[in-house]
Amino acid sequence: MADNTNETPQEPLVDVMAYDEARYLGIGAADSTNFQLMNVGVSKMEENTSPKEKNTQYVGDKSDTTKVTGYSNAFSLEMDLIKNQVVIEDLHDILYYRKTGVDAQRPVILVDLWKPIEGQTGVYRARKILTTASMTGKIPAPGEQIKLNGDLKGIGDFQYGTFDVATRAFTESSNGQ
Repeated sequence: MADNTNETPQEPLVDVMAYDEARYLGIGAADSTNFQLMNVGVSKMEENTSPKEKNTQYVGDKSDTTKVTGYSNAFSLEMDLIKNQVVIEDLHDILYYRKTGVDAQRPVILVDLWKPIEGQTGVYRARKILTTASMTGKIPAPGEQIKLNGDLKGIGDFQYGTFDVATRAFTESSNGQ
């Protein structure tokens, strides 16, 4: 029988569900501080990193060495068109009015509700990124609710910090993580 007296006790494993991450969209402008929860109507928001890679085969190796040199962050969206739902209407307006440039940019905050900040109520680990809303489709089908789809494509790097869900305020961490 093995001696387990030197093992560190582990906390129980807990599944992280989609609802354990909150997504907020800055409404109306690239510099918006009016962050609204992306929930009702948004049926899919997938995070895609699309890593940029450099492959090199060194003279003494049989196989390549791969290094990640950057990322092309994007979030693919699917949503139902819902009147008076501020997030949906803001993204619909980008498609409807064919907004471009800074008029199509929105900040996005991703909040890890499963990573609360110790000693602070309602404050969680979070990432913020400026995105371009590339709304690609409006899909009407007879007898069905209109669907919208597109991507929020990252501009630059993430800022890392915390998010207070009560005040909807993002605070960038001083150490960048």
